[in-house]
Amino acid sequence: MKRPVLIWLAATFCVAANAQDLMTGPLASVSTQLQPVKTGNAQFVQKLEASQPNYRATFSVTKTSDKGNGDEGTYFLNLSDLDVSSVTYKVEKDVIAVMADTKQHRKFVRYSENGELKSLTDRVKLYADNPDIAKALVESLKKVIVAAEKAYKPARTPESLDDLRQWLKTNIGTEAVGSDKYEQTLTFDQGNPLRAVFRRSEVGAKGSASTETYSFNLGDLGLDGLQVEAKGKRFELSLVAQQKQKLMGYAKNGKLDNVVQSFEIISGDADRIRDIAAAWRKLIPLAIRQLESRKPVFASMASAQKYLEASVITAKADNRTIEQTLKPDCICTYTRRETDNKNNTEEVYEFNLADLAEKGAKLGVDKELYAIDLKTRDNRKLIGYTKNGVRQNYVSSLELAADNLENVRYMAQAFEKAVQICAQSRKSPVPTASQQARLDWIREQLPKDLGEKELTSYSLAHESGTCDLKLTVTQSGRKTSELVYDLALKDFNADATSFDVDGKTVYVSLVTKGKEKLVKTSKDGKPSDYVHTVKIQLGDLEKGRYVAEAFKQLIRNCVPN
Repeated sequence: MKRPVLIWLAATFCVAANAQDLMTGPLASVSTQLQPVKTGNAQFVQKLEASQPNYRATFSVTKTSDKGNGDEGTYFLNLSDLDVSSVTYKVEKDVIAVMADTKQHRKFVRYSENGELKSLTDRVKLYADNPDIAKALVESLKKVIVAAEKAYKPARTPESLDDLRQWLKTNIGTEAVGSDKYEQTLTFDQGNPLRAVFRRSEVGAKGSASTETYSFNLGDLGLDGLQVEAKGKRFELSLVAQQKQKLMGYAKNGKLDNVVQSFEIISGDADRIRDIAAAWRKLIPLAIRQLESRKPVFASMASAQKYLEASVITAKADNRTIEQTLKPDCICTYTRRETDNKNNTEEVYEFNLADLAEKGAKLGVDKELYAIDLKTRDNRKLIGYTKNGVRQNYVSSLELAADNLENVRYMAQAFEKAVQICAQSRKSPVPTASQQARLDWIREQLPKDLGEKELTSYSLAHESGTCDLKLTVTQSGRKTSELVYDLALKDFNADATSFDVDGKTVYVSLVTKGKEKLVKTSKDGKPSDYVHTVKIQLGDLEKGRYVAEAFKQLIRNCVPN
């Protein structure tokens, strides 16, 4: 395809551009040197057009074969993006190619063939038909690049957070890249100016459109991930949450879809996307400081409780609703009712805040919702769990939900404070007055008729003093059986005494020194095997915790010095 050719001479530039413009001379020289080049089977016709501002330019190279077929390649670029040290020439068979690469080989040059936009490139390639013109063109291009570097001034962006927000809102807009169009908007929450929503609708050549929406807090963004990259025909500016955390809500075509860590702003113009990046580079540190200044201080249990209780509210996703309440006392209850397209479930968790790991509250994600994951110390199964009214096995973790990050932003810190205070303020109910008082207290805690089908009862008696005890375990179902343990406390290891959980059962374990079988037993009045471990089942965790503590004290006071 043949196209009309225009070779711009120095006089042309003097008319088109300001006479005082330093770019006029170097550009005119380049234009003069872009002469038609004849090869064995084709001809190259080249031209240079300066834009305004004139550090932006278009080079076009039309190659016409002997048969009359023509192809035009066009480069559009900011001349200051070229690397002076890269400008060189090279003989390619019967023609000399003059090449200039971009700095760091960044693909900042738009390139089209016969009017159709192709992928961005990092090189401009021109031609000369003899070494003298090639050398002259190299030198002129170098002068053009130096002049462009001096002339190029990025857009002036504001300094304050509010002005930067407005500047970005105004300058992020619709971009046409070839046959594709990207409609982009950035808006801000009136109630919380750090909350932003970025929407991008992609309209293809056939008119089909898809819309993606990202909701995020400006203070969650980081500078490390802020970068401009060439992707095919377009430029993308990536904005990434600090430490690549998934802190951004994401919806596609209006449907809440996931929680993500980044999004991209698209442009077809290298200068515009760089100016937008520069504005974000100013805004992000300001937003981080403002967000940090709003961080609540949890100075007391009351302040942590107030925040936690107010933050745990109903969370809604596209196809499910989670109604939840939290009673954040040291003995804590979390109730969660989840409704989706198929099921309704109610879960109740009961736990002691002091049993949570001090750093055991972590912000996470659950599909399209935010989540606060709570874990116990050493992953012990110390959380009571009921589902739809049916008691389940004890668990070591649970998850709270939120559809808005701001509702749970500081929940981990609030839990951390509450855990510290509950651990420090935990008071043992075990009497300290005497061995007899401890023994009497243990008796009161031992369960009567524990269980459902087969009932288990415990009784504890002492014969001579409080160091020789008899533990009687009575089980009644279809028939009744009785198991008696003779407990000589001096034979037991206080440090090995513990409470633990097995499925739905809490029990206290008493273990002899060296696990030697020293405990005499009898079943239904008849002697039975000696054992080294005695397990006492308790009705709940708190009883198990303190019955184990009371036995430890009894044992230590029965061991001879």
